[in-house]
Amino acid sequence: MMEQDEIEGLEHVTKFREPIERALAYGHGQMKFNDVLDYIKSGEFQFWSSENSCVITTIDVFPQIKQLTVVIGAGDLKEIDNVIRPVVENWAKHIKCDTMLIMGRPGWERALDGYRRTAVVLEKKLWEA
Repeated sequence: MMEQDEIEGLEHVTKFREPIERALAYGHGQMKFNDVLDYIKSGEFQFWSSENSCVITTIDVFPQIKQLTVVIGAGDLKEIDNVIRPVVENWAKHIKCDTMLIMGRPGWERALDGYRRTAVVLEKKLWEA
């Protein structure tokens, strides 16, 4: 667990702890809130926020494309679509990303203009009894 001095400067993120934890609950345990803080602090994740919502991204570089991936979206989907998404998309273009990928619950598909379903995500727990 991060100590108080380790989250200094991340108060803008900790403000969104509850909605981020709700979003993480859909991820089936890949990360906890403190893991997200660690990734943001290290620079591996980027944090974007508006008044009531936030988005957390990471940059994935593959041999043929550079992709901005939305790892977490939390808060009001309309606010994310209208306020945060345009800023994130512009930044992704600025850093020469070819695509922006969002994996999330089905509500994202209905809420975000200009995005289309290109895959289905399947998961299997390998170590369940």
